[in-house]
This record gives sequence, structure tokens and C-alpha cells, in this order.
Amino acid sequence: MRRRCECRLTVIGTKRDVRRFQNSAWEKSLRARYYDPLQLSPCRFVGQFETDGHDLKRLQHLSRSHPGLVLLLDFELFPGRVKGLAKAKAGELEHCEIAY
Repeated sequence: MRRRCECRLTVIGTKRDVRRFQNSAWEKSLRARYYDPLQLSPCRFVGQFETDGHDLKRLQHLSRSHPGLVLLLDFELFPGRVKGLAKAKAGELEHCEIAY
């Protein structure tokens, strides 16, 4: 059974790095569907999308490709009621999850 995961990705960095990220194939890397941009400012990019489950290794790998950026992923898994937050920077990953 697939677990639907609603995600909100926040990308923070320099104007140049954020623009490069926006123009990359990040959606394909994270297997994002139904992408909707929420904020497009020079040093910050926020978007929401849906995936099947959450694969934080993909986020970690993506952050290696964009080492000057901080990637924050807020996610919620259905069914199962799991809420989480992950931070990736230059291939380093921190995350926490809670069940409710």
C-alpha cells in the first residue's frame, strides 16, 4: 500500500543558488507530484507537493548537488498520522518525526 505524503519544501540561500535550484530538476529528484509554488523571493523558495511516502535520502542527495542551500522539508504521511521535519545542507541530514 502506498503512503501519501504531503510535503512543503523551503529552500534558503543566495539569490544565485536559489535560482539555480528552481531551474534544476529537483521535482524529478524528489518524485514530486502536484507541485504548487507558495513563495518565490530572491533568497527563498517555498513549494508544496505530494509524493508516495518520504525518502529523506533523496533530499540528502539533492542537498549534495546544491551545497550552498539549506533545504527544509515539512512532511505529513497518510495513513499513519506521522508528521516530520527534515533539514539538509551539503549532504548532512537532520530530521525528526512524531506520530499523532
